[in-house]
Amino acid sequence: MSLLILFKGDVPPHWKSLKAEGLEVKSLKEGLPPLEGKFVVVVGDRELAERLKVGYMTEEEAEDFYKFLIQRLSSS
Repeated sequence: MSLLILFKGDVPPHWKSLKAEGLEVKSLKEGLPPLEGKFVVVVGDRELAERLKVGYMTEEEAEDFYKFLIQRLSSS
């Protein structure tokens, strides 16, 4: 299963450079990509996350998660 992180606005540059197997990072400005078979988290738009019945993170939580991912990827 892959993880799709959807940002309400532009994808922050440091997220664009993050490469990890099974991780997709996209902007909702590009439209809604296919969600089937993915764990989806919307960043910055709780109402959309609730309508889609997917996960939600604030921008601050997304940055904490980014730091966690970097730490885990560097220890692999």
